[in-house]
Amino acid sequence: MSARRVLVALIPALLLGACASPAERAAQRNIAQINTQLGVNYAREGQYDRAIEKLQAAVAARNDYAPAHSALAVIYQSRGESDAAEKEYRRALALDGSDPTVKNNFGVFLCERGKNDEARAYFMDVVNDVRYPAPQEVWTNAGICVKKKDPKLAEHDFREALRIKPDYRDALAQMALLSFDQQDFLRTRAFLQRYDLKQSATPELLGVAARTEYALGNREGALEFARRVVQEFPASKEAELFADWQP
Repeated sequence: MSARRVLVALIPALLLGACASPAERAAQRNIAQINTQLGVNYAREGQYDRAIEKLQAAVAARNDYAPAHSALAVIYQSRGESDAAEKEYRRALALDGSDPTVKNNFGVFLCERGKNDEARAYFMDVVNDVRYPAPQEVWTNAGICVKKKDPKLAEHDFREALRIKPDYRDALAQMALLSFDQQDFLRTRAFLQRYDLKQSATPELLGVAARTEYALGNREGALEFARRVVQEFPASKEAELFADWQP
C-alpha cells in the first residue's frame, strides 16, 4: 500500500478518535490508567514482558497518557534498550514536561549515555521544583554525572545534597570516594565515619576504607576492613584483590 493510501485510510480513524464523546474519552483514560498500574506492578515483580504488554495496551487506549510512556521508558532502560527508552522518555516529557520524577529519571538515563550537559539541565530543573520530595537525591545524581570531568562541580553538588540532608548516605559515600581519588585520606576517613560502615557497606567502600587506613598508617584498621571485604562480599572483585593482602 502506498504512503498516500495509508494516510487516507488513517483519516477516518483519526476523525473518530477526535469525535469521541467525553464518556468515551474518560473510559479510554480509565483503561490506560488500569493497564499502566498493572504494568508497573508486573515490573516491580520483575515480570518485564508482561509489564510491557500492559503498558503497550495503555498506550493503545490513550497514546497521550504520559505515565504509560514514562513507565515504558524505565523498563526499557533497565533492559538496556536505550533507543526505545529515550524515545519513551521524550514522548512522556512532550506530553507532560512538568513531571519532576520523569525529568530526574531521564537525567540519569542521559548521564549514562554521556549526554552530561542535557542531563544537568534536567537535574537543575528538578532541584528547583518544590514538588520533588528528595532534592538531595537529584543533587547526588548531578554530582555523579560530572565527577570524572569536573570534580570541583561534583563536590559542590554532593555538598548541596548534604546541606539538605546531612546524613544522606549516598552523598556521603560519593564524597568519600571523591576525597580518596584526590588522596585526601583524612577527609576520606571522616566521610566514611559519617557514612558508618558498621551500618552497611559496599565492597568498593570497604576497599577504600582499607586503603585509606593503610595510607594513614593504621595497619590493624586496614586489615580489618580487608577481612570484611573477603567475608561479606566473597564474590566481589575487591575480595579477590584483598584475599592475600598484607599491608
